[in-house]
Amino acid sequence: MNKRDSIPATLTECVRCLPPFVAGCACLYSRNTGEDGLRYIAGEGDPMGMHTTKVAVGEGKFALEAQLTVTPRGMAVYACSPEFAHLGATAQAIPRPEPGRTATVSILAVPCHRDEIPAHDIAAALATRFGVPVVASTGFHVEQASGGDLQRVLDTTKELIAALEEAAARILRAGWDEGGAGAEVVAVNAATGETLSPVDRIDAHAGEGILHQAFLTLLVEGQGEDARLLLCRRSPLKRLWGGVLADSCAGHPLPGEDVVAATARRINEELGITRAPDQLKHLGHVTYREDHGDGRCECEWCEVYLAHVEPGELHINQEEISEVRRVAPSELKGYLQGHPEQLAPWLREALEVPSIRAALAM
Repeated sequence: MNKRDSIPATLTECVRCLPPFVAGCACLYSRNTGEDGLRYIAGEGDPMGMHTTKVAVGEGKFALEAQLTVTPRGMAVYACSPEFAHLGATAQAIPRPEPGRTATVSILAVPCHRDEIPAHDIAAALATRFGVPVVASTGFHVEQASGGDLQRVLDTTKELIAALEEAAARILRAGWDEGGAGAEVVAVNAATGETLSPVDRIDAHAGEGILHQAFLTLLVEGQGEDARLLLCRRSPLKRLWGGVLADSCAGHPLPGEDVVAATARRINEELGITRAPDQLKHLGHVTYREDHGDGRCECEWCEVYLAHVEPGELHINQEEISEVRRVAPSELKGYLQGHPEQLAPWLREALEVPSIRAALAM
C-alpha cells in the first residue's frame, strides 16, 4: 500500500469507531498530496475556519502518520502506523485556564492499552500549547514488538507531537498572517505615522478599523523588459481577503518589532527565501481603508519594500499562498482596472504610485 494512501484507507475503516467530533472531522479529509521537505503534507482549507492536513514522521516499522483537523472550536487528531487499520485509544484534553497548567486529559476509549500513552500525550500537548479542546485517537502497530521497540514508538510519538504542533501553528498563523488569533498590531498616528500603542488585531480590523502598521513586499524576477512582478494569491484560510491576488508578501510587525525586520521574517515564512533587512529596498508607504463587506476592514499605514529574486528560489508555504503569478510591469495597468481580476486593496494603492511602478523594472 502506498504510504500516502494509508491514512484515507485507515480512516474509511475506522471512522465508525471514532467519537462524534473526530468522526465529523475525518469526513473532511483532503486528498491533496503535496508535501514539502519537512514531510508536511498540505491539506485543504475551508473559508469558515476548518482545515485538515497530514503529517508523517519516522521510518520503516516505526513510521507514524497523522491527520490533523483544526477548527475554530478545537482540534482532532487521528494517528496510525501506515498500512494498519485499527483504533487503539482515544483521549480528550481540555485546556486549563491557569497559566502554565497542563491540560486535563480524559481517556475516552482504550481498545488497546499500548495506544493509551500516545493518545494521552498528543491530546495534552496540543491542548496545552494552543488552549483549545483536543481529541486524539491513535492506532499504532509494530510487528513482534520488543520492549525496546515500544520505547522507540514512544520516542517517535514525541517527533509526531512536534510535527503536529508545527502544522497547527502554521494553520493558525496563516489565518492571521502571523501571530495567531488574539495577537496584537501597532496603532499609528494618521498624520505622522508615529507608532502609538498595541491594539488587539480583531479590534483593529473591525467596524471602521484602527489605523495600524503593516507592510507589503514586491518581489521581482529579472530586470528591465524581462522583469516580472510575483503576485501571490492569498490562501483561502486568510480571514481577510482570502483567495485574492495580492503582492508577494504582506503582514503586520509585532509590537516592538521593526517593520523591515518583520518583512524579512515574513518573506522567509511565506516564500522560503532569506533576505537581510538591508537587502530590502524601501519604496515609501501608502495609507488606505477598505471594507471587507462583512463588518471587517483593512485600515493600514503600509510600508512598501522591494527585493529581487532568482528563478526557482521560492519555496512556497501552501498554507499562506495558493498561487504565484508572474506579471510584466506593462500588464499592471490592466490589473489596476480590474482585468483580468481585482487586486488586494493595499497592492492596488501601492501600484497607483508612479515611482513604485517604475522601480519594478529597474
